[in-house]
Amino acid sequence: MQQLRSKRRRNPEVWSTGIRLMSIFIVVGSLAFLLVAFYPEWTRKKDLATQLANEKSTLSAEELVRKQRSREVNLLKNDTEYVEAIARDKIGVMKEGETIYRLDAPDSKPAAITAKPAKP
Repeated sequence: MQQLRSKRRRNPEVWSTGIRLMSIFIVVGSLAFLLVAFYPEWTRKKDLATQLANEKSTLSAEELVRKQRSREVNLLKNDTEYVEAIARDKIGVMKEGETIYRLDAPDSKPAAITAKPAKP
């Protein structure tokens, strides 16, 4: 019995293997802890990045609409020919000698607007 105990103490391979296994368990455990700790934040970051991209595209679309409306307001305030053209288009009136061509979208029904000559 004395010999068995002394052989185990003298055998460095057992301790070396145990230390190696313990080191592997510590590394794997640390990685698992880091994964569990940071995975929710990582997924949240991806979700926020997607939401930010969507908000940026919405913002650029809204900026485009704002620029178009600003241009239209400027034209309505300062350009009498534009106001006249819009008014004539809305009520379906044309100037004498003017020809109106309408291009309707294929999905819409044909418009039943009859143009009448404007009174000079």
